[in-house]
Amino acid sequence: MNTYEFKKIGDEINVSFGLIKRRNFYYLEGEDLTVVLGIQKSSYSSGYYFNLGYVIKILNDKHYPNYTDGKVRLRFEFEMDGKTTDIVDIQDALKDQLISGLMRNIKHYISSITSTGALKNLILKELDLLYQTTLATKQYLKIE
Repeated sequence: MNTYEFKKIGDEINVSFGLIKRRNFYYLEGEDLTVVLGIQKSSYSSGYYFNLGYVIKILNDKHYPNYTDGKVRLRFEFEMDGKTTDIVDIQDALKDQLISGLMRNIKHYISSITSTGALKNLILKELDLLYQTTLATKQYLKIE
């Protein structure tokens, strides 16, 4: 798969789930939460990472934040050739694996997390996310 095809697939899937593209990021706005998805090119290969940031509006003053402004951050994981990875190498990736992995991640980490209450529940279910959560966010969500 080439870069154009990879980005086209990403655009189509992200927009089909209601994400709005602005510059290099995709946004889903909730009442008190903005979910930001960014696609990052690897410096070492032909691979890409899908980085996600949950931006709690009351803790952020940017109108269009970057995923790095997220108070809780994660990377999508994909099943590629029987292995779990957080990088999609476009030279090796199969189109079907990319599409199914992207859809699975969006359903789980974006479509179902549109409020701070849902974010808190996700963090409590997936405890690894506690390490990717700022102290201010833990205090705001009343975690720990």
